[in-house]
Amino acid sequence: MSNGPPVFRLLLGGVAAVVVAMCHRWRAFALFASPLLIQFLVYDRQRVLSPAVTGVRINVTGPRDWELAWFGVRTDHGPMTPAEWMQDHTTPVLDALCGLVYLLFMVGFIALAAWWRFGARRVEAQAITWALLALHLIGYTIHLLHPTAPPWYVERYGTGPAVATAPPEAAGGLRFDRLLGISWFSSQYSGSSSVFGALPSLHVGQTFLAALFAWRYRSLRVVTAGFFGLVLLASVYLNHHYIVDGIVGMAIAGLVFATTVHVVRRTGASRSGESPPVRPPRRGAGPPPADGAASTR
Repeated sequence: MSNGPPVFRLLLGGVAAVVVAMCHRWRAFALFASPLLIQFLVYDRQRVLSPAVTGVRINVTGPRDWELAWFGVRTDHGPMTPAEWMQDHTTPVLDALCGLVYLLFMVGFIALAAWWRFGARRVEAQAITWALLALHLIGYTIHLLHPTAPPWYVERYGTGPAVATAPPEAAGGLRFDRLLGISWFSSQYSGSSSVFGALPSLHVGQTFLAALFAWRYRSLRVVTAGFFGLVLLASVYLNHHYIVDGIVGMAIAGLVFATTVHVVRRTGASRSGESPPVRPPRRGAGPPPADGAASTR
């Protein structure tokens, strides 16, 4: 995203959302798209609160130590994290597959949410993008209060004192670019607003959230499970995350999912912008008695 005045862009987006929401025909779409707009704007502004600006201590070794203790791979050169081991065992097929699903994780989630809301016409699916926003806001808050270094940073800078001004990198995603002769990863990650936002992994948390909704709706379960599994693999294979980053992302996604389901049950369909269905009268039942009429035996 561009670095234009954030207040102006936020105001413009808010006005547009209100105008569209006032139109009954487009209200459902406005409610569906508004949290996505908010999320993108908040993500873009993280750079102004980076550790280089705030001076918050960066955790370089913690996640790596957990990874070695729980998922360490024994080698002739000593224990390695799965991310480190995978950098020595890359293949063009995995470069292409992992790179593609990692780049399209947001597009895939929005497509699934849009299908459930507008294709399958599930009124309760209106809450999916709001759940996504909640997941990301929680993740962004953790990134800002407790910044953690990704695997690629440790590979390049080591485990010494953190380099708060380290520029963002595409890491293993560059293999995808070189394989296809493009610059998708390098272009996208060169402008990343958060270098030390490894834990939790929102890529993994977001696709796990989609799988949870698919399980609840009994729809596209195989698709979402495969999508989640590939993104989890890609997050480690591309050297962007440790497995523990993904586990924390999944835990937050589970909490957001449970809260969303509870809120939807409490509020009902009326809050989604559509009227609840009218139950037809029972067969053989007469009209309801007038107010004040005495009952007879």
